Amino acid sequence: MKLYYAPGACSLASHIILNEINVDFDLERVNLKTHKTEKGADYYTINPKGYVPALEINPGLILTENVAILPFLAQHDPKQDLIPPSGLGRAKVLEWLGYLNSELHDAYAVFFGASLSDEAKEKAYAEIDRLLVYIEKAIAESDNDYLVDDNFGPADAYLFVLTNWSNGIGHDLTPYNNIIALRNKVAERQSVQIAMRDEGLIP
Repeated sequence: MKLYYAPGACSLASHIILNEINVDFDLERVNLKTHKTEKGADYYTINPKGYVPALEINPGLILTENVAILPFLAQHDPKQDLIPPSGLGRAKVLEWLGYLNSELHDAYAVFFGASLSDEAKEKAYAEIDRLLVYIEKAIAESDNDYLVDDNFGPADAYLFVLTNWSNGIGHDLTPYNNIIALRNKVAERQSVQIAMRDEGLIP
């Protein structure tokens, strides 16, 4: 398999899960401004949508979108604890991935387009906070160690990556004690440390 990624982008979640399932895979960096890969390929010929992640499963067979890639990878976990195989547990993972992808990801993405006025920034921060309040409350009311159950999974990786973006946009995460505790737990995983080093995000 090959993961097309941009450092620190949402493709980092797929990178983390690839490390978790301990398979051989290649990485190819994408410049999202020029839409060229590090090997000089036109990224639009690989993923016509133009953004990451894209997972090449076999030559010419490409899967895109985190909500598809993350469960696909997680189901290959040899320990079989990254995602339930079926039933309500699996549906809960997909529910979280859908929320993170369609709501929280979009709220952060506002900062990665054209420059925002101070008023627009405050409005965008408020939208991120509205979504994080829901997540903070859900974690606080749960007896689980992670978002879905007591096992780390793709939703935890995705939440870690998205909230990592707060550092780059001047957004304060300190009011969210439960989210921070979950982030810290995820950050300690070897799969996360390796992915972040490989992408040049930590020394």
